[in-house]
Amino acid sequence: MARMPDFEPPEPEPAPDLERPGGGSESASHAAAAGDLGAPRGTAPEEGGSAGAARRDGPIARLVLAVRRGWRRARVPAIAFVAGAAVAATAAIATDVVRDRDDRDDVVAALDAYVAAVESRVDRDAATVLATSLDQAVASSELLTLDPPAVEAPTVRCDEPRIGGDLARVDCRVRVERRTESAEVLLERRGDDWTIVQGLEVPVRIQSGALLVDAIAGVPVDDAVARGERAVWLLPGRYDVAVRTPAQLAIERLDGLVVSTTGGTVRWSGDAAATVEADVRAAALAFVEGCVVAPVEGCPALQPRDPAERFEAFAVVGRLALDDRYAMTYEVSLRRPVEEPREYLVVTVRVDFGEELDRYEIAIA
Repeated sequence: MARMPDFEPPEPEPAPDLERPGGGSESASHAAAAGDLGAPRGTAPEEGGSAGAARRDGPIARLVLAVRRGWRRARVPAIAFVAGAAVAATAAIATDVVRDRDDRDDVVAALDAYVAAVESRVDRDAATVLATSLDQAVASSELLTLDPPAVEAPTVRCDEPRIGGDLARVDCRVRVERRTESAEVLLERRGDDWTIVQGLEVPVRIQSGALLVDAIAGVPVDDAVARGERAVWLLPGRYDVAVRTPAQLAIERLDGLVVSTTGGTVRWSGDAAATVEADVRAAALAFVEGCVVAPVEGCPALQPRDPAERFEAFAVVGRLALDDRYAMTYEVSLRRPVEEPREYLVVTVRVDFGEELDRYEIAIA
């Protein structure tokens, strides 16, 4: 088999160098770039080599260097600005937190002092400072300014204050005896201090039934207050009262004037004298027996029975009249015949004591 002759490819002829603007040939430039790129980053070029120097001194290198220097100059104030803004915001938040905490502490301190005065039975000066600023069209503050002592003071429990600007609201629960009711206390910032602008004062219109209140906590009251025609401002609690009663009524227990957050009433229990009940029974029986003999308008419907069969009053229940505090009504239960009752009815009898409690009139209602 014939063997192919040895063959060596011809060496390529070097391309002619092309002059580049600014001196140097294109091949030199490529070589310099290749030599520079081939060197590890961070190592200095070989001694006598001009590729790295040419690259650092070229126009593109100078442009990149200028951009980097400009970025460093711009970045420093930008970072400083952001850091400064963050510090300022943090300082502002911290200041607000401190201010809010101070406001809360000041509000609680003012509220605690007020509640302590309200819960005191005798030293209520700090709780009556609003007396002169209360609405006199709603109630008179004359009694409150005299700081009447309470026989039993309330228990007051309040929630955390809700503060908005210069106003703080506080929800509280007020317990008087065995009854708890809610109320709201308002405070206002005046200068550097927080002041109670709406406390626990209550407009009280006395409701006492068939008795008249002459004095509250030892302080005499006028006739309009005694009769509930005019209200008075008072703090919650229970107060002693001096009263007048009709001669025909016997008071068994007098608890006094009990003031809650919704009003006040004189609590008492008693009963009419035995003579009143006897008079009421007699009036009811006389009325029905008259209806048996000669029925008139207002008589109850009666069964046709022997007029000789008599009625019996077997129960009497009395209560204060709803339409007149100076009167009482009695429900008298009647039946007949007495031996074997077959007929039952109820007769209402009214006893009027008069506004001065000096009258004693009995009538069928």
